[in-house]
Amino acid sequence: MRPPEEFLTDRLRLRPVECSDAPAIFQTYAGEAAPTRFMPVVRHRDEADSQAFAVRCEDCWTSGSAFPWAIIEKVSGRFAGVIELRLSPPKADFGYILGESFWGRGLATEAASTVVAWAIAQPDIFRVWATCHPDNAASAAVLRKAGLNYEATLANWEARPQLGEAAGPSDCYALTRSPR
Repeated sequence: MRPPEEFLTDRLRLRPVECSDAPAIFQTYAGEAAPTRFMPVVRHRDEADSQAFAVRCEDCWTSGSAFPWAIIEKVSGRFAGVIELRLSPPKADFGYILGESFWGRGLATEAASTVVAWAIAQPDIFRVWATCHPDNAASAAVLRKAGLNYEATLANWEARPQLGEAAGPSDCYALTRSPR
């Protein structure tokens, strides 16, 4: 099972992350403090870190281990962030990040809703889930607007280097459907 390489929404184009995206990845979010604050990865120090991430993204598409899309604003053509889906039937999980200049406009919700709708419509997927830090109210709102429901707070779920958490909590949100 492989998702489409491209999704088009009212305002966005989702397409596979490419190595040529590395400068935009670094400048838009990966090298910035605010967007990476709650992320479980170390903020990128330079474009070489973002290049390594972009190579990883291309490799994921090739192997089918994950499906990272660049989130591109249609009107401007600007790179806004990344959303990644990981399929492991009967479940799928996803994560996303947008640059701060794209916050508060519903773009994360638009991207997440599109990916969630595709995933939950697959015959072998019965659960689509994501996590966010309990203090990340904006991300929790995106997950709820994308149709997921709060399930639990997971203790010691993942490291968050920017917060100094070796094993911090995460709120788990999910959308489920019954097997037919």
